[in-house]
Amino acid sequence: MADIRNDGAARRIENFAAAARVKNAALRMRDVDHAGRGHEGPEGCLDGHRRRAPGLSIAGDGGRVCRAKAFGRSPLFAVAPSLPSPKLRRFDTGRAPFEPRHGQGRSIVKVVVIGAGIVGVATAYELALRGETVTLIETREGAGLGTSYANGGQMSACEVAPWAGPEIPGLILRWLGRDDAPFRLRPKMDPDQWRWLLHFLLRCRASARMERIPPNLELALLTRERMASYAADFRDAGRSLDFDRRDRGILRIFASEHAVRAAMTEMETMARLGVEQRLLTAAECVEVEPALAPALQRGEISGGLHSPSDASGDAHLFSTNMAEAARQRGVTFQTGTIVEEIIARAGRAFGVATSQGVLDADAVVVAAGAGTAALLRPLGIRTWIYPVKGYSVTLPAPEGNAPEVSITDEARKIVISRLGDRLRAAGQAEVGGYDLTLEPGRAASVLNALTSLLPQAGAGADAAEFWCGLRPMTPDGSPVIGRLEPFSNLFINSGHGTLGWTLGAGSGAALADLICDSAPQLSLSPFTVSRF
Repeated sequence: MADIRNDGAARRIENFAAAARVKNAALRMRDVDHAGRGHEGPEGCLDGHRRRAPGLSIAGDGGRVCRAKAFGRSPLFAVAPSLPSPKLRRFDTGRAPFEPRHGQGRSIVKVVVIGAGIVGVATAYELALRGETVTLIETREGAGLGTSYANGGQMSACEVAPWAGPEIPGLILRWLGRDDAPFRLRPKMDPDQWRWLLHFLLRCRASARMERIPPNLELALLTRERMASYAADFRDAGRSLDFDRRDRGILRIFASEHAVRAAMTEMETMARLGVEQRLLTAAECVEVEPALAPALQRGEISGGLHSPSDASGDAHLFSTNMAEAARQRGVTFQTGTIVEEIIARAGRAFGVATSQGVLDADAVVVAAGAGTAALLRPLGIRTWIYPVKGYSVTLPAPEGNAPEVSITDEARKIVISRLGDRLRAAGQAEVGGYDLTLEPGRAASVLNALTSLLPQAGAGADAAEFWCGLRPMTPDGSPVIGRLEPFSNLFINSGHGTLGWTLGAGSGAALADLICDSAPQLSLSPFTVSRF
């Protein structure tokens, strides 16, 4: 299989990336704040002492998409205006301080949820199930158009270990200087970036990784339960919750015996936590997924690990269907709306100031993905969430020999999911701030990795759609969920990184329990921001 950069695909990617840059420039000229100030310079504007990034969406994570045939209609990443000065405006609703209500007869809580990705939509739906009045605010024109738009598609409860681990520093050094490397650092004059990197490297210990697996797994298993409940809700309403779901498990493949032995240790850990996995020989990997036969013949597979209880599906399609279900339960959506400020003082949040006006609230939930840190910084809250850019490519599934099982290729550092009649591969990790430029070389490397593993996928390369988005990552690989001190009624549900699809529904349910003072389905203590 020839390298994709030799057959013109790279030129197509470059053309459509250029088109994206033109649209980005138009957005920057259009979106100015109410004082008439636009974003200045390629690195974003300065508002007081707070550095703002161009293209930063306050209500959700970012995403860019380019199509190989035509730059079609795609989710545009709105440019947030400069925030007001750090001095908080006065705003008094006259309400008594927020207190959770117990038992029957409690007043209905008016909750504002910021961000309509998987996590925000799930949170809004769970609150509506509990009888709350919810308004969901999103910068874009619909749900799931940021990082939820074109992720890898894996719902991987068995793969919840953090990225940070003993092998990572060596891999980073080995990848330095390679344009096609799975990891790339683009240094910025940004203290948040260096602070995040330092804490990430400090977490690269086996004990630190093991510490995060049990709480992440518990949250992933709750997500499974909640998604089964959502499907039942849809059936009760005479509908089907469709999102190209496949319950064929996830197959991790390894190219070396050393990697297989490391997987054995991980499998033993997961077994102690009650998770079923099977260690496979190379031949057994092909029995589970026949589409891997060419890779076996080339000697590229030494073994595998199959997690039969895991699944895959289209996170964007799920988000749009759940958003409609939330509407039917009374959730109000304000799309195309930029959150400019959370209005708070004296230990309370009173509401949010938006491009459409001020909304008062009894409680505010920030589920804004990569935009979370900037939104909370004026309140003196450090979230430890930083964006890590990833890429994906979606193309027609090859006829007759497309994979049926979702695959994680540990050597190539990509994940592959079959989504109906489409095939998607995702990978790359770029720590470079809020830049959403779709770089041709980085996009092509994901397609090259896919077609080198599955040459049959190359037949659909001319119709490929390339995308990049910002994963909201924490240094330790777990999300930040819970109440944000010192505010009694300000909550966070963000920082899920690559696990938003895997942990989203459970995160929404667990936080809704806390807000509504319901019996908790799991403890949120491992996920509070105070752990950093």
